Amino acid sequence: MGRLFPLAVLPAAVAATLALAQAGPPPAPPGAIAVTDTRNYDPEAVNSFPIGRLARKMLFATDSPRQRGELRMPSGPGPYPLAVIWHGGCWSGMGSTANVAELARFLQRNGVAVLTLSYRELGSGGGWPNTFSDWAQGLALADYLHGGYELDLDRVTLIGHSAGVTPAMWLAARDKGDPAAGTRLPKVRAVVALDGPLALAPLVGPDAAICGQPVIAPLMGGTPAEVPERYALVDPLVNTPRIKRLLVVDGALPDPDPAIIAGLRAQGIEVEVIRVDQDQHFNMLVPGTKDFAAIAPALLDIARGR
Repeated sequence: MGRLFPLAVLPAAVAATLALAQAGPPPAPPGAIAVTDTRNYDPEAVNSFPIGRLARKMLFATDSPRQRGELRMPSGPGPYPLAVIWHGGCWSGMGSTANVAELARFLQRNGVAVLTLSYRELGSGGGWPNTFSDWAQGLALADYLHGGYELDLDRVTLIGHSAGVTPAMWLAARDKGDPAAGTRLPKVRAVVALDGPLALAPLVGPDAAICGQPVIAPLMGGTPAEVPERYALVDPLVNTPRIKRLLVVDGALPDPDPAIIAGLRAQGIEVEVIRVDQDQHFNMLVPGTKDFAAIAPALLDIARGR
C-alpha cells in the first residue's frame, strides 16, 4: 500500500501570480519519454509553472468564481481529441487548476485539446449536491465549446488527480443520479485516475490522516450508513463507468482495491494499473520526472483516443 500522503495547504496567491508562457518543449516521441527532472514536487512547487497558452477562460456558472474552465487547443489542423481534467485538493480547496497546468500543457503540445476545471469545494460553497453539480456543469462545457472549436467529442477522456478522480469516475458512469448531470454531456471513451480513490466509502476514516481532517462525510453530507445511495453513485462496481479503457496510476495514496479492478475488467473495461513512486503524489503531474515518464506513453495513447 502506498503511504498516506498529508497534503499541504496551498498559498492563495500562487495561482493569481502565474504568468502566461507561450514556449514549451517539442512534442513527445511515441515511445519512451525522457527523464530530465530529478526533483520531488510538493503542492506549492507543482503550482509554480506557467499556465501556458489558453484558447479561452470562462465561467460555467455564476455562484462562485471557482466555477470556471480553461481551454487549451493544440496547434495545427483538427479536430482534436479532448481531455477534461479535474484537480485534486482533498475536496476542500487545497488544490487548483494550477496543479495540473503542466500535465495540460504536455497534452496540448501533443495534439490533445484540454479543458481544466475548477469547482466549489468544502469551504467555498461545496459539498453535496453543489460540488457534484459543478462537476457535471463543467463537463457540459465540452458540448458548448464544440460549436466554436475543433473538438472531436467521439474521443473524450476524463482525467482526475487525487480527489479529482471522483468526478472523472462518476461522470463516466451509467446513472449520474443528480439532476445537474442531466445536462447534455459528451460520451466518455476513457478515464485516467491519477493516484486517487476509485470509490469513496472505503476512505471514510483514512481520509482524516490523508487530508488532515475528515472530508468525505462532510462532502457527501453524511457517512455511508447515513446516505448509502450517494456513496453508491461514486462506487464504480454499482454505478459502472461506460468506458472502453481505464488507466489507474498508483502512487502515494492507498493502493487501488483489487476487487474494484477485477470487477471493472469483468464488465469488459480494459484496465491498466501503473505503479509509480509510493512516496510521491505530485511528480506524476510533471513532465520530465521519472513518474511521469512511466505513465506518459499510456496517457498519450488513451488521451489521443487510440
